[in-house]
Amino acid sequence: MNSRRALAGLLAILPLAALLLVLAVLPLPERVPTHWSGSRPDGWTGGPQFLSGVLTVVVLAVLAAAVSALLQRVVPQAWSRWVVAGAAAVGWGAFLLYVVTVWRTGVDGPDEVRELWPLLAVAGALLGGFVAYAVHGRRIPPLEVLRERVPERGRVRAVRGRSVRPVEPWTTEMSSTTLRVLGWVLLVVFLGTGVAVAGSGESLWLLALVVLVGGGASVLALAWSAVRLRVDAGGLEVRSRVLPLRVARVPAEEVVGVEVMDLDPMAWGGIGLRALPERTAYVVRGGPGLVVWKRDGRRLALEVTEGDHAARAGARTLLQAAGQRLGESSGSS
Repeated sequence: MNSRRALAGLLAILPLAALLLVLAVLPLPERVPTHWSGSRPDGWTGGPQFLSGVLTVVVLAVLAAAVSALLQRVVPQAWSRWVVAGAAAVGWGAFLLYVVTVWRTGVDGPDEVRELWPLLAVAGALLGGFVAYAVHGRRIPPLEVLRERVPERGRVRAVRGRSVRPVEPWTTEMSSTTLRVLGWVLLVVFLGTGVAVAGSGESLWLLALVVLVGGGASVLALAWSAVRLRVDAGGLEVRSRVLPLRVARVPAEEVVGVEVMDLDPMAWGGIGLRALPERTAYVVRGGPGLVVWKRDGRRLALEVTEGDHAARAGARTLLQAAGQRLGESSGSS
């Protein structure tokens, strides 16, 4: 895992070396476009200023990746993965922006560069971040070590023979006013901003950015604002009651333990959907909920608003399903 982490860090640092090499190949023009109105540029800057800005962004991205590597014993693995992926995305995006802009300026002239060309840098940034994220990976603890972390009463134990019985499905519904309000507010802001950007004739990349960020955030919030939690023989599944989406699933074979805990918002990152290092939580207002220990070492906490009795019924059902699946796999091997 350390070698993969180092390789991901190298991917985030390479844009600086690539930029220095490209400087010797692509001559820097006196003027480059930096802003578009429609398909034509309407804003320019000097070549040296453009290079200075790109170089600053790339160096900052490299420094972020380097600091994450130096502090790997302090920075949680999940955070390190996102930092390296973000640094790679920013670094490669800035590098490709420089290459495409300078190249097309030399071919078409500073007044004729189409705005679609710089958009290639956005695609390259997303690809660079994705590759670094995938290469970094995450360290999965050994099963024995993981089971030791799970409280004894909540550990999955193999169920075989006469103890095997049909798993009666268990369901409950939860809704979060916080996420509902947030989702609608984001949607209104997203639509208003999108209409304003489109009507003002701003560049296409800005409109695309608004659609990706604003639309994605509003859909995520609305999808989690009202959900149905179901446990059956296949495992645990969370489906949105607002949108036709499955927002979370934990197969029975990936469940290592299940416990019922009082989910304090202060301990789980706040109210709503919270993604933290090594754990994700859905907290409505604070109260009893299921905490599912997964095989990859992460925990999924889901508040059950029906109360402690319902939460314990769900935990028993999931432990039974996971235990029988474990008994099947261990018996066949």
